[in-house]
Amino acid sequence: MPAISATSITQAADAARRDESGSVAIIFAISSFFLMMVTGLAIDVGRVMHVERSMASAIDAAALAAAKSMRSGLGDAAVEEVAQRYFDANMAGRGGTYGNIKSFSVSVDRAASSVRIDVQSDVPTIFANIAGITKVSVPKSSSAVFENKSIEVGLQLDVTGSMCQPCTKIDALKDAVAGPDGLLDILMPDNGSTNNVRVGLAPFAAGVNAGRYAAAASNGRAGASGCVYERRDLSLQNSDVAPTGAAALKVRADLPGASACPGNAEVVALSDDKSMLRNEVNSWRTGGSTAGHLGAAWAWYLVSPSWATVWGGTAPANYRSGTEKYVILMTDGIYNTVGGVSRGDTGPTAAQSKRFAGDTCGAMKDKGIVVYTIGFQVPASVKGDLRGCASAASKFYDANDADTLRDAFRAIASEINSLRLSS
Repeated sequence: MPAISATSITQAADAARRDESGSVAIIFAISSFFLMMVTGLAIDVGRVMHVERSMASAIDAAALAAAKSMRSGLGDAAVEEVAQRYFDANMAGRGGTYGNIKSFSVSVDRAASSVRIDVQSDVPTIFANIAGITKVSVPKSSSAVFENKSIEVGLQLDVTGSMCQPCTKIDALKDAVAGPDGLLDILMPDNGSTNNVRVGLAPFAAGVNAGRYAAAASNGRAGASGCVYERRDLSLQNSDVAPTGAAALKVRADLPGASACPGNAEVVALSDDKSMLRNEVNSWRTGGSTAGHLGAAWAWYLVSPSWATVWGGTAPANYRSGTEKYVILMTDGIYNTVGGVSRGDTGPTAAQSKRFAGDTCGAMKDKGIVVYTIGFQVPASVKGDLRGCASAASKFYDANDADTLRDAFRAIASEINSLRLSS
């Protein structure tokens, strides 16, 4: 056996190290390649997800806008143009896209009151190219449907003396409700709506002028003024039971010293006659203190099926029968009057009116009525009460001037008359 020298051992070890280094280098190169590919694919996937999210938001907005424009009377070509414009604007607003829009189609179905939009986009890949994947297709579609809904809205509107301090306040209210593009125009557009909308008016001050409905609400005891107040049995004040017997409403003869009701601002039962409703609101004048709980109660009575015998041919639908019921309560001050008498903003009548109003709001909501509230330049102490009365905190509007009051009514009307996405 030949002798093995130290030199031979050293040379063999060096050769082994060279072989091992070469293997490590190969493994490192392969690992780096796969790591680079995984990172690259993650970037490509991120680009595709960005396009998908951007397109989803943009196409939904475009479908809703197109459906609204269809409802307003635009022709098919104009509806398609609206859809394209809203889609482009929303995509640009989201920082553009890594994709290429290959097709954009709009289908208008007037029989179903719907608009469908289909978009096809390709996202070019960067790293997946190495594997032969040059692009990823991202199709998206969305449909907006304007549902044919039956809607009833009871409006409590403040016509107390403070609404003319200054009188620009009552002018702002009239404009927000009955002016061009105000609440009535949105709920009842001139060029047609697929919704069946009826609106009733409940103006209030120290009492409520029930007009032609006063006799039925008071067991025939109301005088020519039509002025009515709380229930004869106050334990029934926070309910919508029919006004018979002890549930009938009090009149001025029952309340010595009671302030008069608004002379020219009468209750108007549910109606789809926008012109008549607009004229009524625009004819109102102001005066008197703030029995806000009466305004809230009458806004409820307007949409209550329990009052069907009072309203006659304009009777409201039954609760939870498919008809959507809303009440909007608007005031500019502290509720401080009961029985036609105010003992001040911090006196016993204020505490009682506040309690009645809060209980009435709770009872309405229990019936499935959606309650919105608007405080117009109200003191801070009132805002919490109005927020609690609303069906949700988002349904309370704090209006500080004519513009924000108008915005509040417009926002509420748009939400009530809203569209929905069907897919």
